[in-house]
Amino acid sequence: MNDLLIDQLVNDLNPKKPLLNKSLWKHCTICLVAVIIVILSFMGLRLDHLAAMQNGAMFWKPLIFFTAWLGSILLITDISRPQGGLKKRHIIPLVTAGMVFLWQFFMQRHSFSWDDITLALNHTSALVCVSMIMGFGLMTMIIIWKYWLLKTATEHPTLLGGLAGFSAGCLSATAYALHCNHDTILYISVYYILPILLLCLMGAYMGRKFLRW
Repeated sequence: MNDLLIDQLVNDLNPKKPLLNKSLWKHCTICLVAVIIVILSFMGLRLDHLAAMQNGAMFWKPLIFFTAWLGSILLITDISRPQGGLKKRHIIPLVTAGMVFLWQFFMQRHSFSWDDITLALNHTSALVCVSMIMGFGLMTMIIIWKYWLLKTATEHPTLLGGLAGFSAGCLSATAYALHCNHDTILYISVYYILPILLLCLMGAYMGRKFLRW
């Protein structure tokens, strides 16, 4: 009788594939490569890429967002399962991104006049910058949500959702930085970080609402 009852209870259960970290890395890497290809195919590499390679902007600007993206993915894997907690070593890429940002801030204090910074903030390409980062970030977040977040069982739904939005924004910012030739740190602070923060807030709200279990 007990065996019959157990058979009835488990009759409708379907086995689920285990949640593998490599699946998240695979989908995120594919998204990164795809966004880079789309941006470079339709918008092209920044016109001053040779000069940017010489002064380092071709490297440090994408590096800020690429290392932040790496760190956020590592943190997502930390808290995607029950009783998961953030690992201190996985914060290192985020600290690295912050250090590169601060390094450029102090470097640029004497390199650009206030007029140069103001001119960059008022540039007509600013709307394109925000739109590209938001647009590609939203598409990436939808993919992450479908193929990873909905399969998680986190005890930190708000944080997990926020990290997903942050990760998606950093991914699209990494790709767009290869096209954008505005390197003032104030421009980056406004037109790069603002859409990333908006995606982060959006993800946090959605995580709190839909990732509870």
